[in-house]
Amino acid sequence: MTTQSPVVTPAAIDTSQNRVQRALAFVKAKGPGEVFRLVREIGLRGSADFVVRNVRHIVADRLARKWDRVHGVDTAGSIQLKFLDVVGPNRDYGNECVCTSPKSFDFIMQHLPRDLSRYTFIDIGAGKSRTLLLASRYPFAKVMGVEFARELCAISRRNIASFKSDDQQCENLEILEGDAAEFVFPHTPLIVYFYNPFSPEVFEGVLGNMIATLKESRQECYVVYASSSNNTIGWAKPLITASGFFTELPAAPMPLFLDAVRTISYAVYRAK
Repeated sequence: MTTQSPVVTPAAIDTSQNRVQRALAFVKAKGPGEVFRLVREIGLRGSADFVVRNVRHIVADRLARKWDRVHGVDTAGSIQLKFLDVVGPNRDYGNECVCTSPKSFDFIMQHLPRDLSRYTFIDIGAGKSRTLLLASRYPFAKVMGVEFARELCAISRRNIASFKSDDQQCENLEILEGDAAEFVFPHTPLIVYFYNPFSPEVFEGVLGNMIATLKESRQECYVVYASSSNNTIGWAKPLITASGFFTELPAAPMPLFLDAVRTISYAVYRAK
């Protein structure tokens, strides 16, 4: 009789934790001499920048996990797609799953309409649903997310069910499992949120699908594109502008928030 090997299911492995422990393990394994060599190689300024980045990451990660504990959910961390089971052919074009800084999100929301009661909020690449939960604290008609990683969708469903917040104003939350390139946008007023979910190849197609829906529905639409990588904003903004369908709105520079691993660059657009 042949014994079959067990099927190994990918896991949502968080790679953002234990930075201090990893640093200590590196020093123990390589010795202080290797540390001094690296300092000489990148210089004092480069070394200082490295330390500041890592300290900020540790602080933001701890604040994210505190937010999770307060609200009874699991949204913190950083998860690489290689550990996940995804829907559709676009795994290679997706980016890691990271959680949104609450203070950064609330700052962005100041640039959107005050009356949100008619709008459906859509997060494209919703990850573990942190942004959906943050959006539910505003009076949207509906909050929904699109995510192509099955494990993250399962976590999101649990989060939506267990979320505890005294200021939640929208309880109509939904996570859809699927490839964003195949998502059919609803014929309602929309606020569509992108936090650097994938590469230009996929984004251009999603943008085209959204515009096709808006031309048919003639509904209002605002688009937010945010990223902690300026290179991403560098290609995303020209693509949105080149569509000729959106007008970029004035937006104040993002402050430095301690609950953000890096300061977010963002742009806000309104359909013409």
